Amino acid sequence: MKRIIIAAAAAIVALSSCSKKITILTYNVGAFSKYQENTVPEVATIIKELGASIVSLNELDSVNRRHPTYQAQELARELGGWDFLFASAFPYAGGAYGNAIVSRKKFVQSFRIALPQKDGYEPRSVAMVETEDLIFLSTHLDVGSENARVIQASLINSMVEGSFKGCKKPVILCGDMNAEPGSKAILELQKDWVMLSPAQPTYPSKGPKKCIDYIFHYKDSAPVKVVQAGAVMRSVHTDISETSDHIPVMAQLRYR
Repeated sequence: MKRIIIAAAAAIVALSSCSKKITILTYNVGAFSKYQENTVPEVATIIKELGASIVSLNELDSVNRRHPTYQAQELARELGGWDFLFASAFPYAGGAYGNAIVSRKKFVQSFRIALPQKDGYEPRSVAMVETEDLIFLSTHLDVGSENARVIQASLINSMVEGSFKGCKKPVILCGDMNAEPGSKAILELQKDWVMLSPAQPTYPSKGPKKCIDYIFHYKDSAPVKVVQAGAVMRSVHTDISETSDHIPVMAQLRYR
């Protein structure tokens, strides 16, 4: 962790009852091409520097005219053969566009869940995986409609309650929520989730002003302790302000 500067004081907690540690990351990567042609190597470098074991990714292309490759698979290969899941949100340019998860540990199971568009800008999805350690969800709520975001957040709450209430593994939700702390969508999520990441600006990457990227823990699942968490502002090997238009957010957790 010495090579990454976290934009918040670490929240150090008593960990005597916990036996495992995991570092997770959420990152809207902007199809790996916001300011450069291909930032897959740079994103992989950030993940390696942090020592992250599982990563939520937003805004990925999959075999379309803009990027004729499986971007999630590209990153997984760059990381040395990690497991990966791409969850299409909608068809785009002859292929697809959506969310993804990459993980050092293999998936026990994985799912794609469609979210309702309602009056929103475009369809959205949830990527969800189970590993031996945890249940992990990645999503990207609607950008244009607060009503759509609230409906999507409510559906996530209902879905997780129906599937994972009382889960003996931690259940973690990550992603670009397109909503700031205190907004209706975030308050809807906080009915069932605890925000693990601090309310620090994550967008835009060049002079961030808004907190819209988050890491949450489901209240009715195995407990976690936050060792440190925050927006990742700097990397030794790459310029994070140029890697995407969002700032990545990390959390290092202890759990039983």
